[in-house]
Amino acid sequence: MSGAGAEQAKSARTPPYTSYRTFRTFIEDLRQQGVPSRIDRSVLTRFSGVVGTQLMHALRFLGLIDGEGHPTERLRELAKAEDAGRWAETLLALIRREYAPLFAIDLETATPSHFSEAFRKAFPAADAVVQKCVTFFLYAANDAGVKISARVLKGRKPRSLAPRKRPAPAPAAPRPVEPPPPFPPEAARVEARKPSEMLLSHLDPYAMDEDQQAAVWTLLKYFKAKGL
Repeated sequence: MSGAGAEQAKSARTPPYTSYRTFRTFIEDLRQQGVPSRIDRSVLTRFSGVVGTQLMHALRFLGLIDGEGHPTERLRELAKAEDAGRWAETLLALIRREYAPLFAIDLETATPSHFSEAFRKAFPAADAVVQKCVTFFLYAANDAGVKISARVLKGRKPRSLAPRKRPAPAPAAPRPVEPPPPFPPEAARVEARKPSEMLLSHLDPYAMDEDQQAAVWTLLKYFKAKGL
């Protein structure tokens, strides 16, 4: 096999390293809108170019699309699994097949070093990529009901994929009623606030997806560079 061919084969066996939440969002879209005849950029418009590329890689690794982007029966089954009440078992069958070397060890009692050795031996890649691959796997395993050693999960236990709820503010202690100070004119108050402060006051990061967050942080960096 040529050098280029060997590199492509190696890349093809690199596990998903996109956000697992992105993967779940995509499957949810298919559940609601149906599985198209082909998965390509035209059906990934809600994801940025980089995220979309990573998602396509994940779908290929998991055997959910073929080399031309056509959906496989596995993808159709996964898209229907939530409504059929079979999400966990369908996902478990999928990851057991594609991450078979990891299920050859006892994941419930594995030590961090044992787990890491097994993962790197089965799926060698650069350290930064491996960490993202491991994170995806742990989220997927958690979602499928796989029991993972607490030692392996320590410091990076997958959090719930349910929408985050902001804690209710604690009730304020009663204060003596005092006459409010006079407010400056509306124009003066708006002018006194920096654009970055006004932007942040209207944002709720918990309601934003990855692409929206990335766009906002880029704009905030621009404001900071301009002293705004």
